[in-house]
Amino acid sequence: MDPILYNVAMEGNAGDGDFLLADYLNRDEENGYQVTPKGNTVLHVAALYGQLGFVRQVIDITPALLCCKNKKKETALHLEANKGNKEVVEVLLRGVDVDGQAVGINKETLMRMTDDGGDTALHKAVRTGCVDTVRLLVEQDPDFEFPANNAGETPLYLAAESGLVNCLSEILEHCNRPTYSGP
Repeated sequence: MDPILYNVAMEGNAGDGDFLLADYLNRDEENGYQVTPKGNTVLHVAALYGQLGFVRQVIDITPALLCCKNKKKETALHLEANKGNKEVVEVLLRGVDVDGQAVGINKETLMRMTDDGGDTALHKAVRTGCVDTVRLLVEQDPDFEFPANNAGETPLYLAAESGLVNCLSEILEHCNRPTYSGP
């Protein structure tokens, strides 16, 4: 990834007259997206650093980045759910709501994507114990069963095993068909 693009994403500052985010992203869309050595796109980087406004700008210009996965097969939603930043998670989920879909993906599909360990964004949010993010994710897709990851752990199991009573309650209250299995 171009160091200028990385620094702008990290700092969330696209207002520099020498830098035009739209130019970078439109060029990248044609030539393949720039990534860090870990495979993170500009959206991943902005999400990692909690740059809410910058995340919005990137999604407005290139919503296809919502679907991009890094080398661990994590989307920006996975990374942000893992940090427990509810506000950025909301923006990422809203990014697919432009006419119900962005680039052929709907909110449920984005939320159901798994990383290389089989974790969904909800698995990641439960591990952080961020109740607000857990609530947001289960409210957005209450009919999904949130199956077990590669280790056999469901989000419900993770919450119970870790003693995260509030997360457990949110899953049981809002998820219509939670999966109850675990190791």
